[in-house]
Amino acid sequence: MSRRRLAAIAAFTLLPGTALAGTAHADTSEITVATCAPYTTVTLADADGCGGEALVGVFTGLTRFDPVTSRPAFAVAESITTKDNRVFHVTLHEGWKFHDGTEVFARNFVEAWNRTAAAKGANSFLFEDIQGYGARTMSGLKVTGPHTFTVTLKKPFGPFLKKLSHVAFSPLPDSILKSPASFRKKPIGNGPYRVVTWSPGGTTVVERFDGYSGPVKPAASTIKYRAFRDERANEAAVRAGEIDFSLVFSSKKLATYQADQGGSVAKRPSRTLQVVAFPAGVAANADFRKAVSMAIDREAITKKVFDGARIPAQSFVSPLAEGSRRNPCGEVCAYDPAKARKYLAKALASGFRPPAALPLYYNADGNHLEWIKPLVSDLNKVFKGKVTFVAKSKATFEQFDRATRSGKLNGMYRGGWQLDFPHIQNALSPMYASDGVYNGGLYRNAAFDGLLRAADRERSSAKAIALYQRAEAQLVKDLPAIPLWFYGDLAWRSGHIASVALTPSGTIDPLTLKLA
Repeated sequence: MSRRRLAAIAAFTLLPGTALAGTAHADTSEITVATCAPYTTVTLADADGCGGEALVGVFTGLTRFDPVTSRPAFAVAESITTKDNRVFHVTLHEGWKFHDGTEVFARNFVEAWNRTAAAKGANSFLFEDIQGYGARTMSGLKVTGPHTFTVTLKKPFGPFLKKLSHVAFSPLPDSILKSPASFRKKPIGNGPYRVVTWSPGGTTVVERFDGYSGPVKPAASTIKYRAFRDERANEAAVRAGEIDFSLVFSSKKLATYQADQGGSVAKRPSRTLQVVAFPAGVAANADFRKAVSMAIDREAITKKVFDGARIPAQSFVSPLAEGSRRNPCGEVCAYDPAKARKYLAKALASGFRPPAALPLYYNADGNHLEWIKPLVSDLNKVFKGKVTFVAKSKATFEQFDRATRSGKLNGMYRGGWQLDFPHIQNALSPMYASDGVYNGGLYRNAAFDGLLRAADRERSSAKAIALYQRAEAQLVKDLPAIPLWFYGDLAWRSGHIASVALTPSGTIDPLTLKLA
């Protein structure tokens, strides 16, 4: 998986249902949202899905992702310009206010970014492109005026702007910059909602900030984020009519919520892709890897094992990402036993000789065996003894992670990637570039690397996307990993909510909320 669970905001489709038979709110413009309890202290450096959901409405960054296209639009930034995709000039809107009434200046961004990057939290790596990352004060950040600053990167990287809507890039007011510990008591932001009660492990209450400078005003007057430590307590609160919005972890449970409580349900592919990966030297024949891919019945496994909560993948790029395409994988990601055997025959005819038994590794402390068993069964049934596949485990994720990173495994292994930001580049480079930080399979292809570098330098977004898509086509040709399925984002909302969009974590995007 990725270093973090983050990315962009994307829309989802709500299916019509009946009204909720209950109430989660005394005020008709108030809603209650179920969340999971945080695993760590919630700050900008560590905010994630659990416990940090409220921060999406409490802060507004330089840009904000469009909930339909996943492309960023200016928010606090009036403009961001560059001539070389390396040095970016930022100009802020004047008069944008924090909730304490102070103005948002360039220094509030620069100092907040320096602190968040230096905190070594789960979000800190997002700043790694900036020159001087790793130092307490990054040399690539310079305040040039009250409302202007520059960002200098280590090397040209056009998609850097796609990151800036993440809450980690938010500004902080002078009061919190002077006393960072005060954030843990009560964050002060510049977003559409201000904090009334801050309790990430209990109930956090935020209310509409009438002084919000953004063009879109929120519909709900108050949002209560109730944290639950287990799914059963969450479900009980839903059944009691105390919740307006909740993530759900199975399609059956989603259907049960709607049948019992009415409202509407949502299901979409998420930003997380599951793959079968190949270390360097293992199954070192592209035709053999294509044979393996075409022998996997993705549709059957996602229905039987995951109850439809995961979506068969036909791409290396999540549909949530800018630059994704419908089916770049073509026949390679389609279940076709006859063609799989033909590709195997082609590989064998070329002189390739697979081992007598080819392992598929996984970590035993996860729930992966439930899908690995039917996948291995598919492979053995299709190839009828010409190749034998076996499931093998490492006891813990730590042991499994060390083994995969070593590049010395003697078999395939389960892998995955969770987008850090909603752009095709982030689906390709970290896992497959020669210098990719998560290229555990040690895939090397000069043409692929060259396409990524050219796309990173390209100032035209359309031309850059075209180059990244050519790079994905090279991956489909080489198949250093096999796309299996995207995790699904599943959510339920009560009849009190007419419509809403989801963040990448599947939580509510408060500015898209419309009440019934």
